[in-house]
Amino acid sequence: MSDIARDDSGLPTAAHREVANSSLFFKRWLANPLQMGSIIPSSDTLCRRIAALVERKDDEVVVELGAGTGVISRALLAAGVPPEKLVVVEIVRDMAEHLRASLPGVNVIQGDAFELAKALPAAMHGKVGTAICGIPLVLLPQADQQRFVSAVEAVAPGKGFLLYTYCITSPLPYRKLGLTAKREVWTPLNFPPASVWRYQPAR
Repeated sequence: MSDIARDDSGLPTAAHREVANSSLFFKRWLANPLQMGSIIPSSDTLCRRIAALVERKDDEVVVELGAGTGVISRALLAAGVPPEKLVVVEIVRDMAEHLRASLPGVNVIQGDAFELAKALPAAMHGKVGTAICGIPLVLLPQADQQRFVSAVEAVAPGKGFLLYTYCITSPLPYRKLGLTAKREVWTPLNFPPASVWRYQPAR
């Protein structure tokens, strides 16, 4: 018999899921640190505060880019985003497979966040209420940052995106990228301390 602790429904307990998530996250970080912003998943507090910033009309979806093990995805669902209205884009195959197994009903797409027009079905173009980014854009050259901004604009014109980051100041040179910037959240008790920035096209 397995020695994995399970609850009354036969599913692994929350404690076991947390250990499994952290292990998978750390393994993925070791494989490619530039695709992951931290060596551990985001805290519950940060996840809830990100979820509280989501804006979505009934016919719109929420798109999460670089979802990792899905801790923010689960916070979005807990905050009331219907599974069928949550789209998760993850470039790494084993992470995408994990998300499909752990987030029933959610649209998990194995694809490139820098090629959103190709990754997202055409019916979703222009129907993105909020895009959330967990990719460490601060580590990328400005040309790649611009590619990301353009990719989001292609499917969510005028909407911009939320970026959670471990930088105290803006991680993006937003004026050079044609954006406005507002820090919406600061969570000093997160490890490491985190911010959530809202970037939108400058008018």
